[in-house]
Amino acid sequence: MANLAEMLNTRDNNFNFIRMVAAFFVLVSHAYPLSRGASEVEPLVAQLGISLGGLGVFTFFCISGFFISLSYQRSKSNVDFGVARFLRLYPALLVVLVLSAFVVGPFFSTMSMHDYFSSSEVYSYVTANLKLKNIQFQLPGLFQDNPYPGINGSLWTLYYEVLLYALVFALGVMGIFKSLPRVSLFFVVYFLFYFTFRFLLEVEYIQPGFQMRMWVQWSFAFIVGMLFYAYRSSIWLDYRILVACWIVTFFLSNSPIFVETFVFSWSYSVFWVAFNTQWFARQFNRLGDYSYGLYIYAFPTQEILAHLYKGITPLAMILIALPVALIPAIFSWHFIEYPCILRKKVIAERIYQSFAKLSGMVTKYLTK
Repeated sequence: MANLAEMLNTRDNNFNFIRMVAAFFVLVSHAYPLSRGASEVEPLVAQLGISLGGLGVFTFFCISGFFISLSYQRSKSNVDFGVARFLRLYPALLVVLVLSAFVVGPFFSTMSMHDYFSSSEVYSYVTANLKLKNIQFQLPGLFQDNPYPGINGSLWTLYYEVLLYALVFALGVMGIFKSLPRVSLFFVVYFLFYFTFRFLLEVEYIQPGFQMRMWVQWSFAFIVGMLFYAYRSSIWLDYRILVACWIVTFFLSNSPIFVETFVFSWSYSVFWVAFNTQWFARQFNRLGDYSYGLYIYAFPTQEILAHLYKGITPLAMILIALPVALIPAIFSWHFIEYPCILRKKVIAERIYQSFAKLSGMVTKYLTK
């Protein structure tokens, strides 16, 4: 038995595999509305009040909360942290947006090539979606006769991921991570805010917008991941703790805090599995991390299948979409994501030098 801090000393963990499973959960969950329509109930909703896709996103977020905190504390500067986060997200995103707008769109659109490329929506699909805040889901004449029209409904969660990156950055700049008492105070404030917000929402005392509600909802798992990192020296990965977590969750299954208890127990399970099956990790990690690629390419792949095979069943869509979407995911990792990761230090250093040069020029000008 070891604690999380000790486990961080080894790279033999199963987070790559767990993220792949999470991306697969999202693919499976989306197969139901994409093949049968928006009213189709996704797996686990009736049993847990959380869809299988939602469970996948919670998994991504709790892992991110842990490793983004680690990334900030290990970064040499704020520039290093910002560059690392940008390169991990945006290059692959830009490629899938361009492929969707300029390859998939004109090939499958019901509009003529001239009319398609004359539409401003084609170009705004790329530029607007890079901003992430208000995702444009449609391209002109594309998949409008599908049970669930659109092109990539998975991208909307990236906005909340970036907001949580920004939260970690802001906390770091304020010096919150410099001591455990400071970060502990942050957790107290956050959980007071979260449960107060939830209570006021349930009694309909407040009516926040969609984006605010979604940020609060998805932030919980991320903050749990941050908490695990902050108290990593005190969190032991013990099967008895794991069992106790799920017993408590079971007894709270009809309580107002069931979802939060479930997410906490699930997050602990994720870290327990990640660090307690190292024999498998050593084999799987040789492949790379295809989870982000699978996440961003699965939805367009499933839309294409719904267009080509009218009446396709959810099971058939899952079985076909997984290997097909894995192809661009693999290319994305080996030719876009991983090369960007390798160059992040060089790019960060160049940006830092540019800022230093600019600062020197401004100082020289002001002191004339």
